[in-house]
Amino acid sequence: MRSLPLLVGLAFLVSSCGGSVDSEIDALQQRIEELEAREKADSIVSSTATTTESTAAVTTMTTTTVALATAAVTSTTQLVSDQTTTSIPDDAGEEAASEQVVPYMPPTEPSEDASLCELKDLWRGPNDPVRVGFPRPTENVSPEGTTKYALVPIDFPDAAGEPWEIEEAAKAARGATDYYREVSDGRFEVKWVLSDVFTRLSKPSVDYDPTVGNPWGSKNPWGVVLSEEIIDLVDPHLDFTGVAAIFFYLPKATPSDALINIRGWGHLALEGAHNTDEGSVLFAHGAPSTEGTRINHAWLLAHEIGHTLGPLDLYVFPATGDNLKSLPMGEWGVMSSYHGPAKSMTAWNRWLIGWLKAESIYCRTAASISLVEFTLRPLVLTGTGFRAAIISLDEHTAVVIESRRGLGVDWRLGDQAGILVYTVDTAIGQHQGPLHLQLPEGRSLERSPGGNWPDALLRVGDSVTVRDLTVELAQSGEYDRVRISK
Repeated sequence: MRSLPLLVGLAFLVSSCGGSVDSEIDALQQRIEELEAREKADSIVSSTATTTESTAAVTTMTTTTVALATAAVTSTTQLVSDQTTTSIPDDAGEEAASEQVVPYMPPTEPSEDASLCELKDLWRGPNDPVRVGFPRPTENVSPEGTTKYALVPIDFPDAAGEPWEIEEAAKAARGATDYYREVSDGRFEVKWVLSDVFTRLSKPSVDYDPTVGNPWGSKNPWGVVLSEEIIDLVDPHLDFTGVAAIFFYLPKATPSDALINIRGWGHLALEGAHNTDEGSVLFAHGAPSTEGTRINHAWLLAHEIGHTLGPLDLYVFPATGDNLKSLPMGEWGVMSSYHGPAKSMTAWNRWLIGWLKAESIYCRTAASISLVEFTLRPLVLTGTGFRAAIISLDEHTAVVIESRRGLGVDWRLGDQAGILVYTVDTAIGQHQGPLHLQLPEGRSLERSPGGNWPDALLRVGDSVTVRDLTVELAQSGEYDRVRISK
């Protein structure tokens, strides 16, 4: 077994996310329990599979390295029908013909230097792998070009994997590739190294405890011993050259009382979390095999890949329930929740990663504003013009405004349209809620079938006030015209 690299910086555990609090990985299970019932009602997943006999142990292993948007996975299994919960319709990018014509107009006051809106991270140290503010660590995965990730299905003597699950996992990987091609504006390509068989582990699933055997006696659920066992088994058969992270896929048959199926496990470190024959990987992660995670597996992968790029979790832990105290960004970004219809990467995280360039940001300091109007094009659409506005309030706080539509990865929003307004505080870190939605007065926090939670979009005439700044949606159509006043 390979030795774990000595880590100079802070090592992170990650469940559905990265973090360092002993019980933080319970957040995933808590969120799943709260949302599982709603997922059953909102998502109908029809999977038909002709199951062949599952092998009891790994007999052959092949390396399948593909850019999954264009190539199919070589697999020995029976394929299953597409998951409607993770596919994007062909016409998802088309705009409604009845949309009001709102011309793109230049701002009434010019944007200031965009560097004024690069708020410095006041919470993280230089070696920490995730953060909310600038600068983004250069040791993270490059946001441009192609990066490889591995997906390895595993099973156990007490929980055998079924052949159709291999293709289910591969389809989720394809969905994550498509996701990042869109949110990066084509700058970032996810390429997968896929195992096309289940790897049988040595012990029953219920015998693995991810809090035992970790470096320095840590009781965090890093699952280092488990991840090292899996890597030892698959390393002779898979080529991990250039792989940034390894994700493990648990079979549906995994008992619900197995600790790894309740809590998951994960370890993230810029200096390398695990060694392979071809070099170190900075992240290894396994998520529970619950109905909620399986339905949303593509978005779960997108969330975890997000951590390798730098962004942190936007939810609060410990959670206090299904409310804005626990989810201050609601379901309005994949780094907050991967369960709702709006799964795009927020404008702030796109700015932090480097996918939104200076010319796409309308940047002003609050002190320079008395009355200003500007036009935003929808965040999901590329092209000339501003795609987000950032108003710096002080050295670590800003108001962010972005235009959202039921297009692209947000297609399930349907005809919901308007501007999303939230604050960013770079002095607040992981699991503390650094981003906060700003809702119009009187807006209901109740959930509605098919709607994104909460109902946060400002429609024409709606406004919110942050400190002494009032943000109002003046016009909405193909573009959104925004007014800010004091």
